[in-house]
Amino acid sequence: MKIIEDDRKNSRIVLLITTMDDLWYLKNIMAPGDSIITSVFRRQEQNSDMTRAKSAERKKITVRLRIEKVDFLPYTDSLKILGEITEGENTGSHQSVMVGVDDEITLIKDMGQEESKLLNEAVESYYKNSVVFISMDDESCTVALLKSYGIQDIGEIPSGRSGKDYESKGSDSGYYSEIMRVLKNIRNLSTVIVLGPGFEHTKFYDAIKADPYFNGIAVYDMPETDSGKRGIYQFMGEKQSEDILKGARIAGDEKLIQNFLKNLNKTGLSVYGYDEIVKYASMNMLEDLLISESKFRDPGTRVLLSQINGVNVHVISDYTDSGEIIKQFGGYCGILRYRY
Repeated sequence: MKIIEDDRKNSRIVLLITTMDDLWYLKNIMAPGDSIITSVFRRQEQNSDMTRAKSAERKKITVRLRIEKVDFLPYTDSLKILGEITEGENTGSHQSVMVGVDDEITLIKDMGQEESKLLNEAVESYYKNSVVFISMDDESCTVALLKSYGIQDIGEIPSGRSGKDYESKGSDSGYYSEIMRVLKNIRNLSTVIVLGPGFEHTKFYDAIKADPYFNGIAVYDMPETDSGKRGIYQFMGEKQSEDILKGARIAGDEKLIQNFLKNLNKTGLSVYGYDEIVKYASMNMLEDLLISESKFRDPGTRVLLSQINGVNVHVISDYTDSGEIIKQFGGYCGILRYRY
């Protein structure tokens, strides 16, 4: 995300959406009651006795919209914002706005500390390149892209191998070639992490290193006990991923939830539930607060965040395994500085 104009003293900031990840950040920064200014195409008014035709003329207008609802569908290219027009010729009518990559939007809101953190994180990710996982075994390969809000499946590639038939031919039957083709079609590819059980991942790693196309691209070979998405999340929860995925939001989330679960079972330093979080935060015992993104937008959460100090707050995406675990604990998880 890129800041075009920053006038937070007057609760106004102009933003340029540069990546799909920005849409997830924007969804969690905005809240009902905030306003946006943007351009939309609005259908021209028709006479009451006329049937609205599909080809009816639409006029591009600039609207100021008071937000009522924001919908984000992961791995799509748009954010849907619903609200009421508060200025201009159509004041009082409702309008939906689709915001996507390369769109400019003016956000009008009093931004809290946590929203500001999310905005800064999105801006710092402006030049971030693509990190791709190749999670494979001798039967199939999952190709996935690392996003701020989750793991995006690009494709599932079967090996096409069938026991004795494969052994007699001694070939990968295009398995590696198809994975290579997918990789070469990914824009701004900077890092490839090959992982999985057995020896297949190492064989493919060797094939990548032998291809001049991947010169200058960081490639890692990581043994894991699982393949597919389970293997990817397993890798992200391990210490060896820290240097490779330094700064990646989802990798940090995975380590936080693993720490929470460890403390819950062994040390008693983990607590969960809104009331428990409020209790320990009031005693200045809370070190880390993990909130699901759906709960982050609750009015009760905003009250809580305005009352706590010195706590590391982490908004966990609903579209990850970590987000699912947080939701099972009521959407609020905490790690204490010391036992009570």
